[in-house]
Amino acid sequence: MEFNTNLKDIEVNNVEEKHHVREFDPVAVSRLTRAIDRHIIPVIFVIYMLCYLDRVNIGFARLYHLEKDLNLSLSEYAWTLSIFFAGYVLFEVPSNLIIKKATPSRWIAIILFTWGIITVCLAATTNFAGLMAGRFFLGVAEAGLFPGLVFYLSFWYTRKEQAFRLGMLHSASCVAGIIAGPLSYGIGFLDGKGGLEGWQWIFIIEGLAPTVMGIITWWVLPNTPSIVNWLSNEDKNLIVSRLEADHTDSRATKFYKSQFIEALTDYKIYFYMLMYFGFLCPVYSLAQLLPTVLSGMGFNTRDTMLLTIPPYAIAAVSNIVVAKSSDYHKERCFHLMVPLTLSALSFLSLILVKDLTSQYVANLFAVVGNASATPILLAWLNNNMVGVTKSGTASAMVICFANLGGLVAGQLFSKSEAPYFVRSNIICMCLVLMTLILSIILRFLLIRENKKLLANPPRREDREDNLDLTGFQYTL
Repeated sequence: MEFNTNLKDIEVNNVEEKHHVREFDPVAVSRLTRAIDRHIIPVIFVIYMLCYLDRVNIGFARLYHLEKDLNLSLSEYAWTLSIFFAGYVLFEVPSNLIIKKATPSRWIAIILFTWGIITVCLAATTNFAGLMAGRFFLGVAEAGLFPGLVFYLSFWYTRKEQAFRLGMLHSASCVAGIIAGPLSYGIGFLDGKGGLEGWQWIFIIEGLAPTVMGIITWWVLPNTPSIVNWLSNEDKNLIVSRLEADHTDSRATKFYKSQFIEALTDYKIYFYMLMYFGFLCPVYSLAQLLPTVLSGMGFNTRDTMLLTIPPYAIAAVSNIVVAKSSDYHKERCFHLMVPLTLSALSFLSLILVKDLTSQYVANLFAVVGNASATPILLAWLNNNMVGVTKSGTASAMVICFANLGGLVAGQLFSKSEAPYFVRSNIICMCLVLMTLILSIILRFLLIRENKKLLANPPRREDREDNLDLTGFQYTL
């Protein structure tokens, strides 16, 4: 295949051999990425916002007497939070495999429609067993969405451009946090209408939205760059050439056993697994239980819902700013350490300071710190995995293991710990500190790996997948 793209070959010297690095016209690249951003990002932004809204709405349903109407104990309610992640973890890998074999955009639409129907059905539950079953299947339905969206972005963007887009994607969860409180408060005025309780209306209305969006997504989300009518043939070829130059070929469908084994035996992936687990547990704890924490601090229902807005409003902005800076400087580790340090200090403040205002401010910065770290770590992982089979396997391993943190998160911040939740804050702080330490160690290990690659460049003919890794260096 011959590509007509705005590029030129320039010859550079490596340690032991000469190779070619393709340089693209920055004006053409800028025009292309802006066009992709306009057409793709708004759709997946809404999709992930709705996903997060339905994942955490049980925390707001709790404020409208969910526990009382279903006769739930504190322990039973905690397990309804954790069971979601059991379904999520068990079906994340199968769903991730399906999206690589099926049409990605259509599979995303099916996921949307399915979890919307399940959320609506939660309104019909009458006991603990029914709520547990509904939450489990909600986790099953949502399992493939986030890794599917990350995989989908790899069809359009190079590895160095992904942190900013992942930051925008993750900001959707922050926007969901902003609107969840006021939306639930507004829906609460329907309490008693049609013979339904306020918590039932929350599940119905917030479940109908992704059901409708699933139908829209089926028709509006393009599967690959090759089929869209808003890109010229030149731009489509430019996308392919840029991904190839980036050691990425998202068009590849062949399963390579060698890449699969590489993923299972690559120590770096296990670092990412532990690191992501370390701060995803606090992320889910605060996302699902922030209303409980604020209510336990003595705020009424209205104030509780309003006070959930500022943390996520600031987090939505910080997500994009930190991710943009990370892409601009082509650096991940330090951009991960800054928000994690903020998070660790926030949990320390929550442990030591008992003043109500200080507690709220510390909760705010804990949300901001944890939320800002997520896109950086995922981009760091994607940057350092080469080959579609290895990248897909690595993503599934890391995201699947990290979401075990959701099982732990459901058992934290119980009402019995109110108003200070010391035990839970200590656990969260230790997990964040673990991630900080591991990120520093991994950076030094990657520096060592890069020196090895320079001294002994990998040869294409030695690889089963015939992947050209000339000039590849790990992102720090």
